[in-house]
Formats: sequence, C-alpha cells, structure tokens
Amino acid sequence: MNKKISPICSQCGSPLIFVSEEVIKPEGSRFSQVNTIYRCSNEDCQAEKDKQTAKRLQLREEKAKIDQERAEKKKKVLEEH
Repeated sequence: MNKKISPICSQCGSPLIFVSEEVIKPEGSRFSQVNTIYRCSNEDCQAEKDKQTAKRLQLREEKAKIDQERAEKKKKVLEEH
C-alpha cells in the first residue's frame, strides 16, 4: 500500500499543482539534482508567494548593484594610491 501522496502547501495546506521538473548537475558536484516546481492551488496564497518572490528578487538586484558600486569605488581608491 505504497500510495504516492500529492504534496501540500506549507502556508495554507492546499494541494500543490505540478508545474515542471528538471535534472541539473551543479558544477563541481558528483551528483545531479532534481528541481521540481509546484504552484499552490489556492490562488490567494499563490499570489502572496509570487509577491514575496518578486520582492526577494528586487532586493537581490539592489544588493548586487550596491556591491558593484562598492567594488568600483574600492578599485578607484586603490588606483589613486
């Protein structure tokens, strides 16, 4: 009786909808990884997750821009000396 149970959302407990699956082999790793993407069947919950993801990506881009500016300033200071 080994039934496969569909995964549930950790936020609201609704069933998840399978979107895609890809097998990747990270550089320097001996083993491959399986990345599986699901969406929540609860539209309100999924909308909130999409909003959080967009905010996280925006913060990551802002941080990368700030890090690049700092590196350029540091390089400029080192070239002056």
